[in-house]
Amino acid sequence: MKSKLFLSLLLVFLISNLQSQVSLSLGTGVLKGFGVPKTFYGFQGGFELPKNNDVTFYARLGYYFPRNEGETMTANVTAIDLTTSPYNLSVNYLSSTNYTTIEGGTRYYLGNDYDNGFSIYGGSNFMLIINSVKNNYEKFDYTGQYEWENNYELPQNTEDKGKIISIALGLQGGVKYTFPARGTIYADLTGSYALFGKASNQTAANSNLYAPMIFSFNVGYRKDLY
Repeated sequence: MKSKLFLSLLLVFLISNLQSQVSLSLGTGVLKGFGVPKTFYGFQGGFELPKNNDVTFYARLGYYFPRNEGETMTANVTAIDLTTSPYNLSVNYLSSTNYTTIEGGTRYYLGNDYDNGFSIYGGSNFMLIINSVKNNYEKFDYTGQYEWENNYELPQNTEDKGKIISIALGLQGGVKYTFPARGTIYADLTGSYALFGKASNQTAANSNLYAPMIFSFNVGYRKDLY
Protein backbone atom coordinates (compact mmCIF):
# COMPACT_ATOMS: atom_id res chain seq x y z
CA MET A 1 0.00 0.00 0.00
CA LYS A 2 2.77 2.44 0.94
CA SER A 3 4.76 1.63 -2.19
CA LYS A 4 1.69 2.15 -4.42
CA LEU A 5 1.01 5.53 -2.81
CA PHE A 6 4.63 6.56 -3.26
CA LEU A 7 4.63 5.58 -6.95
CA SER A 8 1.33 7.43 -7.50
CA LEU A 9 2.80 10.61 -5.99
CA LEU A 10 5.87 10.28 -8.20
CA LEU A 11 3.66 9.85 -11.26
CA VAL A 12 1.64 12.96 -10.42
CA PHE A 13 4.86 14.90 -9.91
CA LEU A 14 6.24 13.70 -13.23
CA ILE A 15 3.06 14.55 -15.16
CA SER A 16 2.94 18.02 -13.62
CA ASN A 17 6.49 18.66 -14.90
CA LEU A 18 6.21 17.28 -18.41
CA GLN A 19 6.57 20.77 -19.85
CA SER A 20 10.23 20.79 -18.71
CA GLN A 21 13.21 18.58 -19.52
CA VAL A 22 13.01 14.97 -18.32
CA SER A 23 15.72 12.31 -18.30
CA LEU A 24 15.12 8.55 -18.18
CA SER A 25 17.75 6.13 -16.90
CA LEU A 26 18.33 2.40 -16.87
CA GLY A 27 21.18 0.37 -15.44
CA THR A 28 22.44 -2.39 -13.22
CA GLY A 29 23.66 -2.45 -9.65
CA VAL A 30 24.80 -4.30 -6.56
CA LEU A 31 23.52 -3.93 -3.00
CA LYS A 32 25.27 -4.89 0.24
CA GLY A 33 23.84 -4.78 3.73
CA PHE A 34 26.21 -3.81 6.53
CA GLY A 35 27.20 -6.99 8.37
CA VAL A 36 25.41 -9.24 5.84
CA PRO A 37 27.66 -11.90 4.25
CA LYS A 38 26.05 -11.85 0.80
CA THR A 39 25.87 -9.27 -1.99
CA PHE A 40 22.68 -8.74 -4.01
CA TYR A 41 22.66 -8.15 -7.78
CA GLY A 42 19.93 -6.46 -9.76
CA PHE A 43 18.87 -3.59 -12.00
CA GLN A 44 17.43 -0.11 -11.60
CA GLY A 45 15.61 2.52 -13.61
CA GLY A 46 14.20 5.95 -12.98
CA PHE A 47 13.86 9.57 -14.04
CA GLU A 48 15.49 12.91 -13.31
CA LEU A 49 14.05 16.43 -13.48
CA PRO A 50 16.34 19.47 -13.50
CA LYS A 51 15.46 22.47 -11.33
CA ASN A 52 18.28 24.38 -13.02
CA ASN A 53 21.58 23.53 -14.73
CA ASP A 54 23.20 22.31 -11.49
CA VAL A 55 20.35 20.93 -9.34
CA THR A 56 17.95 18.07 -10.13
CA PHE A 57 15.32 15.92 -8.49
CA TYR A 58 15.66 12.18 -9.15
CA ALA A 59 13.68 9.04 -8.41
CA ARG A 60 14.39 5.43 -9.24
CA LEU A 61 13.25 1.90 -8.62
CA GLY A 62 15.74 -0.89 -7.92
CA TYR A 63 15.19 -4.64 -7.80
CA TYR A 64 17.84 -7.01 -6.43
CA PHE A 65 17.36 -10.73 -6.95
CA PRO A 66 16.81 -13.17 -4.04
CA ARG A 67 19.76 -14.75 -2.27
CA ASN A 68 19.59 -17.84 -0.11
CA GLU A 69 20.69 -17.95 3.50
CA GLY A 70 23.91 -19.83 4.08
CA GLU A 71 22.47 -22.32 6.58
CA THR A 72 19.90 -25.02 5.83
CA MET A 73 17.06 -25.14 8.34
CA THR A 74 14.69 -27.97 9.29
CA ALA A 75 10.93 -27.88 9.88
CA ASN A 76 8.68 -30.61 11.32
CA VAL A 77 5.55 -31.39 9.33
CA THR A 78 2.50 -33.39 10.45
CA ALA A 79 0.28 -35.71 8.40
CA ILE A 80 -3.12 -34.30 7.42
CA ASP A 81 -4.69 -37.79 7.67
CA LEU A 82 -4.26 -39.54 11.03
CA THR A 83 -3.77 -42.88 9.23
CA THR A 84 -0.75 -41.64 7.25
CA SER A 85 2.53 -43.28 8.18
CA PRO A 86 4.90 -41.94 9.21
CA TYR A 87 2.85 -39.30 10.98
CA ASN A 88 5.69 -36.78 11.40
CA LEU A 89 8.51 -35.86 9.03
CA SER A 90 11.45 -33.46 9.07
CA VAL A 91 11.87 -31.28 5.98
CA ASN A 92 14.87 -29.13 5.09
CA TYR A 93 14.49 -25.62 3.70
CA LEU A 94 16.45 -22.53 2.78
CA SER A 95 15.20 -19.03 3.43
CA SER A 96 15.72 -16.45 0.66
CA THR A 97 15.48 -12.65 0.74
CA ASN A 98 15.39 -10.01 -1.98
CA TYR A 99 15.45 -6.20 -2.00
CA THR A 100 13.18 -3.74 -3.78
CA THR A 101 14.15 -0.10 -3.31
CA ILE A 102 12.24 3.06 -4.23
CA GLU A 103 14.42 6.11 -3.72
CA GLY A 104 14.35 9.81 -4.46
CA GLY A 105 16.19 12.98 -3.59
CA THR A 106 18.06 16.02 -4.82
CA ARG A 107 21.34 15.99 -6.73
CA TYR A 108 23.84 18.85 -6.91
CA TYR A 109 26.21 18.83 -9.89
CA LEU A 110 29.77 20.18 -9.75
CA GLY A 111 31.90 20.80 -12.82
CA ASN A 112 29.88 20.92 -16.01
CA ASP A 113 26.12 21.15 -16.08
CA TYR A 114 23.67 18.32 -15.48
CA ASP A 115 23.47 17.66 -19.24
CA ASN A 116 26.94 18.68 -20.40
CA GLY A 117 30.30 16.92 -20.27
CA PHE A 118 31.88 15.48 -17.12
CA SER A 119 30.45 16.22 -13.67
CA ILE A 120 30.43 14.86 -10.16
CA TYR A 121 27.22 14.93 -8.17
CA GLY A 122 25.87 14.22 -4.72
CA GLY A 123 23.08 14.93 -2.29
CA SER A 124 20.66 13.42 0.22
CA ASN A 125 17.97 10.85 -0.46
CA PHE A 126 15.06 9.01 1.08
CA MET A 127 14.21 5.39 0.40
CA LEU A 128 11.41 2.88 0.80
CA ILE A 129 12.89 -0.62 1.14
CA ILE A 130 10.80 -3.76 0.68
CA ASN A 131 12.30 -7.16 1.48
CA SER A 132 10.44 -10.27 0.39
CA VAL A 133 11.40 -13.30 2.47
CA LYS A 134 10.48 -16.86 1.50
CA ASN A 135 11.13 -20.31 2.96
CA ASN A 136 11.95 -22.68 0.09
CA TYR A 137 11.14 -26.21 1.25
CA GLU A 138 12.52 -29.35 -0.35
CA LYS A 139 9.95 -31.61 -1.98
CA PHE A 140 11.08 -34.67 -0.03
CA ASP A 141 11.79 -35.09 3.67
CA TYR A 142 15.37 -35.06 4.88
CA THR A 143 15.76 -38.82 4.23
CA GLY A 144 14.71 -38.37 0.59
CA GLN A 145 12.01 -41.07 0.87
CA TYR A 146 8.74 -39.20 1.34
CA GLU A 147 7.20 -36.48 -0.81
CA TRP A 148 5.33 -34.48 1.79
CA GLU A 149 3.59 -31.47 0.22
CA ASN A 150 0.21 -33.09 -0.53
CA ASN A 151 -0.07 -35.23 2.59
CA TYR A 152 1.56 -33.16 5.34
CA GLU A 153 1.25 -29.64 6.71
CA LEU A 154 3.49 -27.20 8.50
CA PRO A 155 2.89 -26.32 12.16
CA GLN A 156 -0.11 -24.08 12.79
CA ASN A 157 0.42 -20.35 12.14
CA THR A 158 3.63 -21.02 10.20
CA GLU A 159 3.87 -18.82 7.10
CA ASP A 160 6.34 -19.55 4.32
CA LYS A 161 6.42 -15.93 3.04
CA GLY A 162 6.78 -12.52 4.65
CA LYS A 163 7.86 -8.93 4.03
CA ILE A 164 9.95 -6.31 5.77
CA ILE A 165 9.13 -2.68 4.99
CA SER A 166 11.61 0.03 5.96
CA ILE A 167 11.89 3.80 5.60
CA ALA A 168 15.47 5.05 5.24
CA LEU A 169 17.45 8.24 4.78
CA GLY A 170 20.90 8.52 3.28
CA LEU A 171 23.46 10.12 1.01
CA GLN A 172 24.41 9.45 -2.59
CA GLY A 173 27.13 10.61 -4.94
CA GLY A 174 28.58 9.76 -8.30
CA VAL A 175 30.13 10.78 -11.59
CA LYS A 176 28.69 11.13 -15.08
CA TYR A 177 29.74 11.99 -18.61
CA THR A 178 27.34 13.34 -21.21
CA PHE A 179 27.96 12.65 -24.89
CA PRO A 180 26.37 15.39 -27.04
CA ALA A 181 23.08 14.20 -28.62
CA ARG A 182 23.77 10.60 -27.47
CA GLY A 183 23.13 10.41 -23.75
CA THR A 184 24.90 10.08 -20.43
CA ILE A 185 26.76 7.27 -18.71
CA TYR A 186 26.94 7.37 -14.92
CA ALA A 187 28.13 5.53 -11.82
CA ASP A 188 27.01 6.31 -8.28
CA LEU A 189 27.10 5.04 -4.72
CA THR A 190 24.24 5.29 -2.20
CA GLY A 191 24.35 4.69 1.53
CA SER A 192 21.07 4.55 3.48
CA TYR A 193 20.05 3.80 7.05
CA ALA A 194 16.56 2.60 8.00
CA LEU A 195 14.91 4.79 10.62
CA PHE A 196 11.91 2.47 10.71
CA GLY A 197 11.49 -1.18 9.78
CA LYS A 198 8.66 -3.63 10.38
CA ALA A 199 8.36 -7.34 9.58
CA SER A 200 4.96 -8.72 8.58
CA ASN A 201 5.48 -12.03 10.39
CA GLN A 202 8.07 -14.23 12.10
CA THR A 203 9.30 -15.67 8.81
CA ALA A 204 10.36 -12.21 7.69
CA ALA A 205 11.74 -11.30 11.11
CA ASN A 206 14.03 -14.35 11.05
CA SER A 207 15.86 -13.24 7.89
CA ASN A 208 19.62 -12.97 8.36
CA LEU A 209 20.01 -11.13 5.03
CA TYR A 210 18.18 -8.00 6.13
CA ALA A 211 20.26 -5.04 7.32
CA PRO A 212 19.09 -1.59 8.45
CA MET A 213 22.15 -0.02 6.80
CA ILE A 214 22.66 -0.73 3.09
CA PHE A 215 25.01 0.41 0.36
CA SER A 216 24.31 0.20 -3.37
CA PHE A 217 26.54 0.83 -6.36
CA ASN A 218 24.89 1.50 -9.71
CA VAL A 219 26.05 2.08 -13.27
CA GLY A 220 23.83 2.93 -16.20
CA TYR A 221 22.77 5.04 -19.14
CA ARG A 222 20.63 8.20 -19.03
CA LYS A 223 18.76 9.68 -21.97
CA ASP A 224 17.65 13.32 -21.88
CA LEU A 225 14.22 14.07 -23.35
CA TYR A 226 13.24 17.62 -24.30
